[in-house]
Amino acid sequence: MKISVVGLRGFSGVQGGIETHCENLYARLAKTDLNITVYGREKYRVRDSSDVKTVWLPCLHNQYLETISYMVFAFFHILFNKPNIVHIHGIGPALFAPLFKLIGCKVILTHHGADYKRGKWGFFAKKVLKIGEKIGIKYANRIIVLNECNKNSLCNIYAEKITVIPNGVELPQRKNKGQGKFILALGRFVKEKGFNDLLNALPKTTRCIIAGRADHNSKYSENLAKKANELGVELPGFVQGEAKEKLFLECSLFVIPSHHEGLPFTLLEAMSYGCRILASDIPVHKEVGLPEECYFPCRNVKRLADCLNSNLQDSGTYSTPNYDDILKEKYNWDKISQKTREVYDAL
Repeated sequence: MKISVVGLRGFSGVQGGIETHCENLYARLAKTDLNITVYGREKYRVRDSSDVKTVWLPCLHNQYLETISYMVFAFFHILFNKPNIVHIHGIGPALFAPLFKLIGCKVILTHHGADYKRGKWGFFAKKVLKIGEKIGIKYANRIIVLNECNKNSLCNIYAEKITVIPNGVELPQRKNKGQGKFILALGRFVKEKGFNDLLNALPKTTRCIIAGRADHNSKYSENLAKKANELGVELPGFVQGEAKEKLFLECSLFVIPSHHEGLPFTLLEAMSYGCRILASDIPVHKEVGLPEECYFPCRNVKRLADCLNSNLQDSGTYSTPNYDDILKEKYNWDKISQKTREVYDAL
C-alpha cells in the first residue's frame, strides 16, 4: 500500500506539533509493509530522516502563501506517483482533498485543531482555514482527530468517519528529577500560547525560562521577547534533545498557559518527566486528566499569579508525580501507530 503524507514542514529540527506527531508516527509505520512518502518543505530541511522517505518541495517564503504553494507542488508530484492513500495533516492543506480524490486517491485527514482560532491569522486567513476544514471534513474518506473535544466540535453528520487517535509521548529512561528552582514554559511565540499571561503573573525575582521562538517574526513575538528580557526571563530559543531533557529534569514547575491547543506535546512530555504542572483549564488540557489542583482559569492572570506563588512556596514538599500508567495506556506511540494502520486498512 502506497501512502503519501502532506501538510507538515519537515522532521528533525522543526518546532511544531504536526512535525513531532508525524516524525514519531511514520518512523514506526515505515517499518511495516507500507510504502510511505512524506512531503516536506525545503526551507525547513535540516537533515533527512533515516526512517522515512522524504521528498523536499519548494514553497514561497511567506506566512500566508507558504502552505498553499507547497501543496501545489505536492499535488503534481502525487499526480504522477498515484499512491493508494493521501494522508493530509492540518485543515489548511485539506483544501486539496477534492483534487486528490479526483485523481483516484483515498484521502485521510488528521484534524490537528481549529487553526483559525490561533491569534497569528488575520480575517482572510481564518476564513480560508474554515473553508479548508469544511472541505476536508466533507471530502475525506476518513477523519482522525486528537481528542474527544475536537470530535465533538465537528459536524455530527460526519461522525461515522471520525476516529479519535491522540498524540503520544516517549517515556524517558527514568532519571532523578531534580529539585529545580525555575519555572519552565515551552512553545512558539504566538498569542494563543498565553506567554504574556505568564509574564504578567510571574512573581518578582523568580527565575523563569521560556524555550521556543516565532516561526515568522511579528510585532507580537518581538514585544514578547522585549518584555521577557526586561523581566529577566531567559529565552534559550527552540530546544530539543538533551537540552530540552535537562530543562524538564531541572525545573520546579512546568506552566502551559495556552488559550487554544490541539493536544500539546509539551504537556505530555512534562508528564513523562514527572514535572509539577500548572495548566490553563481549556477543554483539551482538562481531557488529559491531571489532578484538579494542576489547573487555573484560562486568561485569569490574578489566579495564575496565586497558583504560581502557591506552587513555589510548596516546592520543599514536592514529590514527583507518576503519570506512566495513563501515558502508556492512552498516549503510547505503538498503540497510536497501530490505530492509524487500522484506519489505512479500512480503506
